[in-house]
Formats: sequence, structure tokens, C-alpha cells
Amino acid sequence: MAIAESTNSSQDIVRQADTMLVTDHQFGDSRTIESRNVQRFAVGLCLIAEADPQHAHTLRRLSELTPDRLLPLMLDPVVRNVFEDDLAKLENGVRDSCGLGRLMAAPAGKPDDLGPCERMAAPHVRPWPAYGDAWLWTELHPTDEASADLAAHLRRLYDGSIEGGPATEPVIPTPDMSRRLTQGAELLTRLLPQVGTSVLRHVSVLGFTRAETSDGPLQSLSGGDPLPSAILMAPERLADPWTVAETLLHESAHLKLFDALRACSLLTDADQPVPIPWRKTPWRLVRVLVALHFYAHLLVFEQAVQQAGPELRATFGEPPAHQVVDEVSPGTEAARNGTYGSSAERARYLAEHVRTLPAGTLTPDGTRFMAWISEALTLVTGETNTDRSARPSIAGSVDGPDMEYAAGTVVRRTDGVLGRPLPECGQLLLANKASGRMHWLNARSWLIYSLCGDDEVRTVTAEYGRRSGTDLQTSRRHVTACLRELTVLGLVGTAGK
Repeated sequence: MAIAESTNSSQDIVRQADTMLVTDHQFGDSRTIESRNVQRFAVGLCLIAEADPQHAHTLRRLSELTPDRLLPLMLDPVVRNVFEDDLAKLENGVRDSCGLGRLMAAPAGKPDDLGPCERMAAPHVRPWPAYGDAWLWTELHPTDEASADLAAHLRRLYDGSIEGGPATEPVIPTPDMSRRLTQGAELLTRLLPQVGTSVLRHVSVLGFTRAETSDGPLQSLSGGDPLPSAILMAPERLADPWTVAETLLHESAHLKLFDALRACSLLTDADQPVPIPWRKTPWRLVRVLVALHFYAHLLVFEQAVQQAGPELRATFGEPPAHQVVDEVSPGTEAARNGTYGSSAERARYLAEHVRTLPAGTLTPDGTRFMAWISEALTLVTGETNTDRSARPSIAGSVDGPDMEYAAGTVVRRTDGVLGRPLPECGQLLLANKASGRMHWLNARSWLIYSLCGDDEVRTVTAEYGRRSGTDLQTSRRHVTACLRELTVLGLVGTAGK
């Protein structure tokens, strides 16, 4: 009886965690993340059009595509890489070398139901069509000069995505490899119905490769900016469906977080090095948060694997006897001491490091992220040494110069700002043409921004209080903090400026 109760309790924990990890509107809900990215793509195309008059018509026309036409285009690894590169140039004041317009004006950039790179793949394989539109990197067959240039660009991204460059050509999957991949995706969605279907939505292309890294043979990787929306996997990871499922969860969870972080920032200093006992080289701090995100998912996956019933085992075979987690790197502290071999140990180490960061290292969104991840870890591990009191309000604000606004000061929204409302997310996306930067306003900032129409601060404060139901003192505090932020971002100025 006690064993049955324990099993039921563990199953409840997995079900609760499976739900918790997909419901947070900022980091968990894939459809909300996708909705934000659709608007970001559309606004970004308009920003790039401002800097590229020669191709402005093409870029603006693409920005008006419906999501079902825009996403296959913008989630193509080459297109997205060039798009992100162009936005980075604009943010750094470089406005004369954007490449997206040229790419989109070529025949290979014409939108259809397939992305431009996917269009060249033969045979055309979608390994999990029930859960997303990912395609398999098979043979690429360019048909003209434009598609040949695209294929060459994709190969450069492939070469640059692995430390030191890949040692081999991409491994072209056999039908059996494709079948094993599909089987692993099916197992993942059976073990974690909500998380599995959520993370797989964020994969655009999956390829196979073999390579050596400083930590040993490459097992798998997920592309960030260098190879966006893509997973590369060693063929050896197809050994059994359970390993495939863990690999897909690992890398697609990274891609999901990458998509979520296009609309927010977690850290004020993302590059500070962090020693990792089970790896030879330190990680950037942002990678610590990314790893924590994955380990929260992996811990749930491991519990689900332990509870897999006879039906799953009959269909997919027995799970591997060893724990499903990357091996520690030879020559590391963990290898010498026999430590940090489990995901729970690693998550504990990373979470403790984040908890001891100096104040101000985490942004308000970073604090929210850690509260969410810590809640999931607490649910799965039962460890309660996490301070949840730091969860910020959704509104938040950023630091700015010490400015005050007299009650009679007239404030107005600045010109040259593109806007896209996302009412389902409670956010307003703004893009400042002058700075080339995008900004996400939450519901509070959105309301205050909308009230800045050549009105005095006292009028804005009174109207904000009326609409939000806050008292005068609170309204003044909210409006002052928000105006400070909006002024720093160049979105609001005083009359005559």
C-alpha cells in the first residue's frame, strides 16, 4: 500500500511539473512565445527596411504576411541568422550593410509553405509532423544560383556552430535513422505530453554530425544565433528511443528558451565566467541559467522514465540502465571525485551559484525566471532551500538617471516609433527607428505610455490612477518610474524635445 501511494505521488508530481513548465506566459507557453516572435519578426523587418531603401518594399511586404506564411520563412536557419545579424548591426549604429533585403529579394527567398533551405532538402522529411514543422537535414539540392548561395551560407553556419569547426560533412540520415528519430519524439510526448509537444514546436531543422569538442566527442547541440532554430545530433544518440527522447528534450528546451529570450533579458552581466566542476572550461553566466532551465526539465523527464509502465516498455523497449545525463568531462574535478554525475547535483550547484549573485545581477525578468525554475525544482526534488520572496511584480522597471517631473511638465510620445500591441500577452512591442532597438512594455508601462499624448504629468497621473484603481501616492510612484524608463529608451520626451 505504501509503495502504491508513493508511485501515485510521484506520478502526480510529474503531471504537475509537466503543466507548470508550459504555463508561464513569459517562459513556458510556446504559443505565447511564438506570438511574440511573430510580432518581433514583423517589426524587425520594418526596422531593417528603414535602413535598406533599395529593398524596403520587399521587406515591408514580408512583414505583412500572416503568421502561417511568415514563420516558415523567418524560422529558416539562414534567414533568421541574417535577420538577427542585421538587428544587431542596427542596434550598434551600423545602417549600411544589412543583408536580409538582398537575401529576400532573391528567388530563394520567396515565401511559400516551406522555408528556403527546407525547399532544397530531398528527400523531404518531417520527423514529427503531429507536433511541429521541423524538417530533417537530408541532401540539399540547389536549383539555381540563389539557392546555391543559400546552401553555401547554411554550410558556413554549420561549420561555425561547433567549436573548432566540424570534422566531417553532415551525416545524411538513412530511412532507419529517420524512423528512430520519429520514435524518440513519440516517446518524449508520451512521457511528458505537455512539455514534449511544447518544446518540439521550437525546432525548425534537425541534422546529424560527428565532431570533437574540448569536452570530448559531440553528443548534440542546439543553435542559438550561429545556427538558429536547429539541432545537430551525433548519430550514436539514436541508439535507443529513450536516449533520443532525452536528446530532443535537452536541445529543444534550449531552443524554446532562446525564443523566449528574444523578448526579455535575464542578466545585467551575462558574460561573467562561472567554474563548472564537470566541464573543463568555465561557462558564461547566461549559460548557467540556460542549463538550469534544462535540468528542471530533465529531472521531470527522469521521474517520468522511472514510472514508465509496461505499455511504454513493450513499445519502446527498456530504458538504459545508466542515468540519462551527459557524462562528466575527463580530467575535471567531477571526474576525479565521482561527483556531479546526476542532474539533481548539477541543478543544485547552479542554483546555489545564482542565489549568491550580487544584487542587481538578475533583471526583474531574471528574478521572475529564477522563481519559476526554483518552483519547478522544488516540486520535483522536494528541496525547499529556495527563496521565493524575490518574485517581482510583472510590471517591473529598469534603472535610469535620477529625473523628476514637475506636475505641470508636458510629456509626449516621441516620433519614429513602430508599435505592435499583443493584448493576449498583456504587452506592447515598440521599435525605436533612431536607435534600432525593440522594447517590450508590460501592461502598466503600456497604459502610461498611451497616456503620454501632449498632456501634463499631473493629468497622466490622475488618469492612470483612475484606470488602474491606485491611490494618488502609488500612481505618482508608478508614473514617475515608468516615465524615467521610457525617457531613457527614447520613447517619451517632454514637450518641445
